[in-house]
Amino acid sequence: MIRLVPVLLLALTACSTGQSPAPKFEGIDPCTLLASGDAGQLSGSPTRTDRSCDFPFDSLTARLTLLSAKFSDESQKLLSDGGYGGVIDGGQAGESDDRPLTNKCVDASGEVTCDAVVEVRDGQLIGLKVLQRSHDLNVVGQVTQGLAAKAMERLPK
Repeated sequence: MIRLVPVLLLALTACSTGQSPAPKFEGIDPCTLLASGDAGQLSGSPTRTDRSCDFPFDSLTARLTLLSAKFSDESQKLLSDGGYGGVIDGGQAGESDDRPLTNKCVDASGEVTCDAVVEVRDGQLIGLKVLQRSHDLNVVGQVTQGLAAKAMERLPK
């Protein structure tokens, strides 16, 4: 009996620490987080690929991806390449819940691409890539932040 107790305790410890948490964003369809009117009208149906969804708006395309990663790691990738940090209100109407966001925009021959990441919860992020014909990095950056805020509003709490 004495020999079984340490083995049993070891087995219980292994079970309690070896369990992985529930999958991140379980049951959330990324194609439900943006809608027609968020950045113009949708010019086609959103297309889902695993944890990403491509949204073809009239004037731009946006890819929204649900990520399981550390915000600091994903944010640093954008900051080290000329990005900037900010916050967006991730709360529902009447609530304030500022969430960190990092955004980086580049202009390549009249096409601006903005990459952004916003922290939903620890280890859960929304990634956005927005592509629009424009020369104004600030305008496309603001659109990207607006899309991130819309996605945050539609996430189940």
